[in-house]
Amino acid sequence: MKQRLLGHAASLLLLFSLLFPSCQSGSETPNGTESRQEFQQTEQATRGEIELGVWQDLTDHNYTVDKIKDWLEPFYEAGITNFYICSSPEMITRFVQASHSFDGMKIHAWIFALNACNDPDALAHRDWFEVNRAGQNSLDNPPYVKIYKWLSPAVPEARQWVKDKAAKYAAIDGLESVHLDFIRFNDMFLGRWSQEKVFHIDQTTYEAKYDFGYHPKAIAAFKAKFGYSPKELSAPWMSPEWNQFRMDEVTSLVNEIVEETHVSGKKVTAAVFPFPERARMMVLQNWPAWNVDAVCAMNYHTMYLEKPEWNRFSVESGLQETHHRNLYVAGIFIHNINGQVIYDIAKMSIEAGADGVNFFSANLLKKGDKLNYVKKIKKELCE
Repeated sequence: MKQRLLGHAASLLLLFSLLFPSCQSGSETPNGTESRQEFQQTEQATRGEIELGVWQDLTDHNYTVDKIKDWLEPFYEAGITNFYICSSPEMITRFVQASHSFDGMKIHAWIFALNACNDPDALAHRDWFEVNRAGQNSLDNPPYVKIYKWLSPAVPEARQWVKDKAAKYAAIDGLESVHLDFIRFNDMFLGRWSQEKVFHIDQTTYEAKYDFGYHPKAIAAFKAKFGYSPKELSAPWMSPEWNQFRMDEVTSLVNEIVEETHVSGKKVTAAVFPFPERARMMVLQNWPAWNVDAVCAMNYHTMYLEKPEWNRFSVESGLQETHHRNLYVAGIFIHNINGQVIYDIAKMSIEAGADGVNFFSANLLKKGDKLNYVKKIKKELCE
């Protein structure tokens, strides 16, 4: 479980940001630009029901359908209807079967996308894996933690592996969505909490060993397009063209997965870094350009040593670019905060425009009185 926390903490233990200005927010009125407060009120008036969800990584693959029903019940009674489960296709199928006993429950298959740390088929292909600016392959030299084995979106075979994995889950009857996680590059720098409390490092620039995307196929494709290699630049991490090129590689992969998954009648959702500028700066993740049905923003303020009020800023910053072109779900990391703070963050996130709230993780909600606060959130903020 410790390794898995580092996983969604790669999306969790490590959370982060990148360049390029945000789109303008608000709509034009005869007297000028609509105020943010008025804009939010307009959005809230047109939003549907606010739904609650949880992420949970289940490594026990022996759960029966009846045992899954027992596990789901306390969360459902608290008002949670969306379950983002990381497990095998067989287990996800059982979760879908169990969900039929609960009105309105939705099961999402949470998958590791460009991180292939646990898949023997992918691990057998060293040439599929990302290379950093120092020339190191992430299979041999995973950055930060051992599970950071990144596939290169510039390698056709690696892209197909990710798409095939998504398709395997999309084939499950009754599944609500394929939920993409680790759909990004390595963290070029970490959040302040991870730097100070976990790795005890002080990152003041984009270090070569953490700056990935330099697979030979990516270099060749970039050079064919622009006429030079990013490695010829004295500071390639400051090149808008190189950064955008890398972001576009991920975006095109996501949108191909969306197109193929929609054909199967399933949705695509994604766990993304908090707000667009942070996502682009930290992990080259340009999620406002994705055609997913919902983004689940991991607004884990403690990972950045920010105050709870930061969550409102993060939600507003995301919606400034997306304007609900897809659903925006605000993710809350509940590990080291109490029930009242969870409630307060949910309230400010919904007020800021979030279409839903997710909690990481389900099992942590069983601690103390946190589920009681979830019931309060459902009753007072969602209905």
